[in-house]
Amino acid sequence: MSVGVSNEPARILDEFEKNHGRVFWGDRMMTLDKSAGFLQDERFREAYDSIRGSHIYDQYDSPHTIAWRLHTLVWAAQNALKLDGDFVECGVFKGDMSWVVTQLINFAELERTFYLYDTFAGFSADYSSADDFPDNPGFLDFAQNVYSDESIYPSVVKRFENMSNVRVIRGVIPDALFETAPSRIAYLHVDLNSPRAELGCLEMLFDRLVSGAALVLDDYGWHQFRRQKEAEDQFFADRGYSVLELPTGQGLVVKR
Repeated sequence: MSVGVSNEPARILDEFEKNHGRVFWGDRMMTLDKSAGFLQDERFREAYDSIRGSHIYDQYDSPHTIAWRLHTLVWAAQNALKLDGDFVECGVFKGDMSWVVTQLINFAELERTFYLYDTFAGFSADYSSADDFPDNPGFLDFAQNVYSDESIYPSVVKRFENMSNVRVIRGVIPDALFETAPSRIAYLHVDLNSPRAELGCLEMLFDRLVSGAALVLDDYGWHQFRRQKEAEDQFFADRGYSVLELPTGQGLVVKR
């Protein structure tokens, strides 16, 4: 069966489901006959459903959107519970991903702090340019319109207002990290869509990751952001690490 781009995603999904017991379709990724057991987890589904539709991630109206990316982050956060250190996310957008993480590990009850960093005003010209996206030079202007929505910052603050151990920090990354970043980090999620900003973030924070901590790079495996992959591959090679590219487009590193 040959399937191309279609305006009938539901029909295409139905065709695959006739021949396969399990189908995951979301975030420009389809898997056949994989367990995707997290979709059967009631608490995961509840948290996922609470953010579903907040943002359109692809043009296919796929049923599972970023569920597998969220699963990766929840795994990294659960791993962090066994370690000593705080949580950090660089690149928050609407806070959907960090929200799911906090819900699945009951973060409000923990004696840790979750630091959420974002400009909440789009890209900084000090760290980003259209040259960062050679395959899609119009991406910067497009994304700037999305990320600079003035309603996003107050909505994120409100979302986490009942969690006293979550700090929403507005500022350019990596500059904003110098005064507020924790000294020991058990969970680090980086999603900046910018090679220079992400390198600056890693240079500041990677050595603060405790042994066994998981670092998730949201954009690492997306071809559109290949300049990030190239820069990060060199960064980690210089330190004796390699990044595991995941089918979700994420990159994963576990600190030794």
